[in-house]
Amino acid sequence: MFEHLGMSFVWLLLAYTLVTVVAIIHMYIFHHVYGVPNAKQAGTSYLKSPAYVKTIPYQALYNVVLFPVFLWLYVSSIETTDIHGLMFDTVVQWTVISIILDYVGWVLIPHPFKFTHKEFYVDYQPWITLIYLAIFISHYIVGFFI
Repeated sequence: MFEHLGMSFVWLLLAYTLVTVVAIIHMYIFHHVYGVPNAKQAGTSYLKSPAYVKTIPYQALYNVVLFPVFLWLYVSSIETTDIHGLMFDTVVQWTVISIILDYVGWVLIPHPFKFTHKEFYVDYQPWITLIYLAIFISHYIVGFFI
């Protein structure tokens, strides 16, 4: 289960970073193209910014599209006879590591986009749960195609 953890972590970080970048780009599109107010214009925090709030329902979708691609890229680079077992082990690791990364990066570390525990684990429902579910079901999506 842990024999390729280093490479698995690299692929996870690539997927996690791309999902975050896509979310930021989406927010800027809402603001600059569609004129949805940003935090400064709305006189509110980043987390209550209309441009950010509009992207929240799409965030699980970014994950359900991108994580299977990165899972497929990762597992196709590993020689194994048990591809489905490898995929399952990988998404379990990715889901757990993503939960930890989110907690450290979005709740613990102080920065302008920091969430409180309540904002992240209560107010951000059902979206955060759907995001973790999207990461976990990546192996079913990839498994359907291979």
